[in-house]
Amino acid sequence: MINYISYEITEFLSPAQVLICSKCSGIGHFRKQCSEQDETCKTCAQAFPDLKSHQCSASPICKHCKGDHLSNSMKCPVIKSFRAELTRKLLSSNTNPTAVPPNNNNNNNYRFDSLNFPPLPSTQAQLNNPMMSKLDDLIGKINDVKDHLASLTLKYDKFEKFMVEKAKHDIHVSHQIDTLSANDQEFKKDLLNHHMLLGRHENFFTKLFIPILEEVFSWMAVQNQDKKGNTLDADLKCRLERYVVQMRKTREGKHRFN
Repeated sequence: MINYISYEITEFLSPAQVLICSKCSGIGHFRKQCSEQDETCKTCAQAFPDLKSHQCSASPICKHCKGDHLSNSMKCPVIKSFRAELTRKLLSSNTNPTAVPPNNNNNNNYRFDSLNFPPLPSTQAQLNNPMMSKLDDLIGKINDVKDHLASLTLKYDKFEKFMVEKAKHDIHVSHQIDTLSANDQEFKKDLLNHHMLLGRHENFFTKLFIPILEEVFSWMAVQNQDKKGNTLDADLKCRLERYVVQMRKTREGKHRFN
């Protein structure tokens, strides 16, 4: 009977375990109760005084049914038959003919007794109950934790958004750096080309244009003399001589002509 209700009970019996002797492979007893003198090999079913000196053929043959299995195998029909008979005997000995029939979960003899049901605690008792106070405090702390987790979730979302924006900005900066690096390479190439052009122009000026000017200045110096070789304009002569000296220094690399 459970909670004043009677239920029908069916006894459960597990399948019977068959005893098989490890000495003679006989059924229904252990090695200690065995009356055989020789030991029987469970594989080849041959009996020997000492199995340690036995050379087994490793070809299984049952002692009981001569089948191709071990003598202690549960597949043996003799062992199966013995087990079934033993199970039937156990079931017949445990049959209870006076079992209580079911009553469809109804109990007409039940009587209500208020003593079996303690009264519920009053509201004031619940308010003064320290366990209820602790429970309320725990619920309040749980709510605080939930609010804190919600705040952390919001901060995490903002941080994740910031990291996404930062990643995009880093990619943009990386592209700009690559662009500046490429421009720097182009600038270096242009600067090298300008140096080469400047060198060519300097070579042109020092090797071609300066000699021409020297010839012109020499011709002007000759024209600045009369038939007797006297200088007509002393100031022009000084300037021409100074120009010639500067051009010679420029050609020799000692002075830059401005």
